[in-house]
Amino acid sequence: MERRMPEVVSPPEQRPADQGPRGSSEMLQRLLGRRGDDDGAGSLLERYGGLLLLALMIVVFTITLPGKFLTYDNLIGVVSNETIGGIMALALLLPLAAGVFDISIGGAMTLAVVLCTWLFQVTEGAIPIPVAILVTLAIGPIIGTINAGLVLKGRVDPFIATIAVSSVLLGLSEVIANGTTISAHIPPAFTDLGRTFVAKVPLTLAYIAVVALVLWYLLDQTPFGRRVYATGAARESARLSGVRTNRMIFLAFVASATLASLAGVIYAARVGSGPPNVGANYLLPAFAAAFLGSTMIRPGRFNVPGLIVALFIVAIGINGLQLYGIPFWITNIYQGVVLIAAVLVARLRGTRRAKRVAT
Repeated sequence: MERRMPEVVSPPEQRPADQGPRGSSEMLQRLLGRRGDDDGAGSLLERYGGLLLLALMIVVFTITLPGKFLTYDNLIGVVSNETIGGIMALALLLPLAAGVFDISIGGAMTLAVVLCTWLFQVTEGAIPIPVAILVTLAIGPIIGTINAGLVLKGRVDPFIATIAVSSVLLGLSEVIANGTTISAHIPPAFTDLGRTFVAKVPLTLAYIAVVALVLWYLLDQTPFGRRVYATGAARESARLSGVRTNRMIFLAFVASATLASLAGVIYAARVGSGPPNVGANYLLPAFAAAFLGSTMIRPGRFNVPGLIVALFIVAIGINGLQLYGIPFWITNIYQGVVLIAAVLVARLRGTRRAKRVAT
């Protein structure tokens, strides 16, 4: 009688302790078509096609909207309007580069707007402006730590974790504001920080320029940036190579929430009030700019120069359409189309690259 060997059942695959939940992170890699050895290279058209598109849009709007589009007041208005949205988009760069989503930036911005203006209201404007700003910015690292704790320690998917945190932050904003827009006792010296022009250039432009330069330097010129990109491209491979991937993700979440809080402070200074529901309006444009930016300059990577170009493609496109007299709802449609187009371009690039590697 033939003796049968007992069947050996392999134990379930164990996820390394440093790995954490990968659902939305793997989805992010598939959306970009990224691989561990992707260095952001591409053809000249891939790298600089966005600049050509931006130039073409400017030419078309200048010709079809004479005396309306290519004027100082209109262009400086476009730049001024995009500073807050630009900082929100830059806030997404580090988490996305590290391979995680952060949906909580909308809630973080809203809480910062409400908290900053509330501090002025409850003190009747007596609190020193630097103290109010520093207290408000301090919530950024707290929010980022909570996000990182849920993702890295709690093993919650980044997408789900940050949506949940955003909902909590929006609820806290409503509680602090008591469901109304805070507008009492806002010092003029504070609003000057968001409304001042220097040599006919908005001061807020300096804020986004500083943030962009710092992020560009960190991502493109330092070992920290290389570790962040390695974490996002292939987290387990980066971990085995000695990269402290948990630390990279933690720092990315902290930086993201802090920059979103900074955007909230600037918004409060510019508007001079604290509406408890403003942050959600900046979430879709931020993702649209970040993903579109990943298809240019350094294709396949979330990068600062590409994001800036993408930001102006979105802003100038919306501005031109509005000057044509198209209804206000076209803004959301345009931003959604840009986001879909950016993802499709990234996926197409990833597919072509995979075929080249295979052959």
